[in-house]
Amino acid sequence: MVLEAVVRNYILTAAPTGSRFLSKQRDFDWSPATIRNIMGDLEEKGYIEQPHKSAGRIPTDRGYRLYVDHMVKMGTLPSNVKMQIREELLHVDVSNLHIVMEATSKALSKATNQLGIILSPKFYSGIFRHLNIHRIDSQRYLLNLAIDSGFVKTLVVELATEVDQQVIETACDLINSRYSGLSLQEIFLAENVVFSDVGKYDMGIIRLFIPSIQKMLEKDSSDEVFTDGKTNILLKPEFFNREQVGSIIEILEEKNVLMHLFNKEKVENDRVVVSIGGEIKEGQFSSFSIVKTRYRLGGMNGSLGVIGPKRMPYPFLISAVDYTSKVLEDMCSSNDAKNE
Repeated sequence: MVLEAVVRNYILTAAPTGSRFLSKQRDFDWSPATIRNIMGDLEEKGYIEQPHKSAGRIPTDRGYRLYVDHMVKMGTLPSNVKMQIREELLHVDVSNLHIVMEATSKALSKATNQLGIILSPKFYSGIFRHLNIHRIDSQRYLLNLAIDSGFVKTLVVELATEVDQQVIETACDLINSRYSGLSLQEIFLAENVVFSDVGKYDMGIIRLFIPSIQKMLEKDSSDEVFTDGKTNILLKPEFFNREQVGSIIEILEEKNVLMHLFNKEKVENDRVVVSIGGEIKEGQFSSFSIVKTRYRLGGMNGSLGVIGPKRMPYPFLISAVDYTSKVLEDMCSSNDAKNE
């Protein structure tokens, strides 16, 4: 009870909790001296600490961990927060992965008042749906590559020679029939197998476009990190020290580090993972906590979540992160079904 009270009070006020203060609370029927003894035991065990002499106590990383693992009571996310998240996501172009990622990081940031982060999934791990090739002029063609979840990539291709439209359509039909159901990563490995019975002429036309498809995927060979809400963190009481501001901004702009943080621990069974302070290992993040989960868009996986100070409302953030991932998945599943 004392540990939970210290954690919850610090989350709410950013101020240490004293024994006299707790003794006056409704749930406590003990004297300040008794509570001080309990606090002393908790401090010896490493769950709380005293920031300076004569101050009350604040939770340590170990105290936060015990609180998150055993004391957090999950509640229903408020309906206004659900609506806010949905409104941010449901009015975007669902076929454009980049726009969806930007909207998701913004939805997380606005709903939680923390730094919202999402790692885009590997496009090439998606399942091939179809390729459309449209003629722009005599030697230029527009390629539209669609995968499951309804995402589309486009590229303008310029050929060295003019190709008859009927020949282009035949090649496109062959590509669609042979690649259907394969991941984009698999289609290049399967080229010699799936087209083994295709004539040399048709195969020559098909090979005019395969390098262009590969080019579309090469742009997405590495994870992209989308963030929103740096100001949210800078306004937290923990970071009012002007000397800290520059270093905090630098930390939060290190996208390679953020990508590593969200990738390094496998998130299984769609659970929400909480990493607190020193558990993160990267020293510059010792003052932060991360709440993250995995999402699935068809055959593609990614991760999303929030970063904020250790003094964060964990039950609320766990619910918000979990809800956002589910809205994102449902939104893309609906779009996938609509385009079938």
